Amino acid sequence: MNLLARELNRGQKVVEAAQGNLKFTWAGNDYPCSVNQGTAEQMMSIGGFQLHSDLTLIVRSSVLPATPPKEKQTITFASRGYRIDKVLTTHGGGLVTLVCNDPAQGA
Repeated sequence: MNLLARELNRGQKVVEAAQGNLKFTWAGNDYPCSVNQGTAEQMMSIGGFQLHSDLTLIVRSSVLPATPPKEKQTITFASRGYRIDKVLTTHGGGLVTLVCNDPAQGA
């Protein structure tokens, strides 16, 4: 893991603790995360519409298995199911962002 990834992981641990050590469940395992509740609307920005999400989770890549979650898979957070619509990785690979929506919404 490079220096940037290590620093991102270290900072993410602080954010997780500040948010109460939240966890999501994927493939039968719990993973620590921080959360950013999404909005129920799309907003126009320069270059088009912003990515819409009901829930955005940020996860340290160091806690995920070698094959991390993928788009179209489902997770559980706060006793509710979500579909992963986008998986984003920071430069250096330190953090993974899961952009999630209600599985009943169109993909």
